[in-house]
Amino acid sequence: MNRNMLKTLRERAVRVLKANDTGAYTKPSPGLYPHQWNWDSAFIAIGLSHVDEERARREILSLFRGQWKNGMIPHIIFDPDSRGYHPDPAYWGASRSPMAPEEVSTSGITQPPMLAVAAWAVFRNSKDREHSLDFLRTVFPRLKSYHAFLHRDRTVGDDGLAAIVHPWESGLDNSPRWDEPLRNICMDWQPQYQRHDRNVVPADQRPSDDDYDRYSYLVEFLRSLDWDEERVLTECPFLVQPVLFNVILLAADRCLKQMAELLGEDTYEIDHWISMLERGIVSKLWDQDKGVYTDYDVRGQHRIVRNTIVGFMPLYAGLVEAETAHQWAKRLKSGGEFWPEQGHPFCTVSVVAPEFDPMNYWRGPVWINMNWFLICGLMDSGFEVEARQIIEKTLTLVHAHGYHEYFNPFTGEGYGGEGFSWTASLVLDLIDKVERCD
Repeated sequence: MNRNMLKTLRERAVRVLKANDTGAYTKPSPGLYPHQWNWDSAFIAIGLSHVDEERARREILSLFRGQWKNGMIPHIIFDPDSRGYHPDPAYWGASRSPMAPEEVSTSGITQPPMLAVAAWAVFRNSKDREHSLDFLRTVFPRLKSYHAFLHRDRTVGDDGLAAIVHPWESGLDNSPRWDEPLRNICMDWQPQYQRHDRNVVPADQRPSDDDYDRYSYLVEFLRSLDWDEERVLTECPFLVQPVLFNVILLAADRCLKQMAELLGEDTYEIDHWISMLERGIVSKLWDQDKGVYTDYDVRGQHRIVRNTIVGFMPLYAGLVEAETAHQWAKRLKSGGEFWPEQGHPFCTVSVVAPEFDPMNYWRGPVWINMNWFLICGLMDSGFEVEARQIIEKTLTLVHAHGYHEYFNPFTGEGYGGEGFSWTASLVLDLIDKVERCD
């Protein structure tokens, strides 16, 4: 790739991260997302590890400020000086739970557990091994507590799969994958709230009011249970075992095991988590007829069949046999389904799906983190040529259109939050992959 372009991309990415840096953590996008988000900080730490390893460690450590006594790391830690975001700390009412932290305000749910993946990446990319080992010693027990929460308090049945209780926990808020489970919620009251997001981003780029009614209803419902995890699993009307969440948890469990081995810690419990997840994902979420992986609606007791990019995400966890990986690589690259001709990879929803919308959040646009997952999976599966091509297309997209939250797969136009931190961070990581290949 053009060296000048890589240099420009790196410099601009670093500027984005510095502009969003609060000192303790990095805001995803100050106008739209003024607080700290769980998996955003994980992605951000991965990127920072290439340019400022001490700052990368601090990004991860800052998330533990909000860790609950049951181990959960919430999806939002609130900045007390930022106002106007919905739902705010009072709306969440997380303090109703005796598990919630006392010093900071948080949400009552979590997000895809990227944190152990990020911590391991920060260690591997570090040049200061002594400080990095101290860092691992500090974070390991806290990360293990987080994983124990997911494997203990968020599993139903005996398949080992973690379940989410709100679409926001998936990270893919308004994905078509959640349409049916959300529509099946019988709302006993009309939630009262005001939206902040549309003051910053046009309505056609954001979830609908109908979606937000259900998002807010679920927050109010879970709040009414005082965030009691046992009651939440039993009573919450939205309960789904998602592919991506469990694939990330499996990858994170494996990173946690590597930390344990390095630190001389026992791995028996982690080995059990990994074994259960590997079997559960393959046996329960694989759809033989469709040739991809699907989410499972626990309340509806059936697979959720939607034609989205998430079906290919087990590549990231190395769960795909060589022949299937080869077929997927061809499918992703050809036919214009997820990579439009003359367009940009990858659409989050297939262009032939009735739900596809090239502008609306998780219903079609290109997201850099989704490309990153597939790039990592393809590289680990031996498809380095294909991965390199996607890296080049991804970096060219950002170079031409800027560090946005998501992008139109046909035109490349950027949408959502501007100066988006995880776009900048993952660009830094992709540049590192290019340079390592060279």
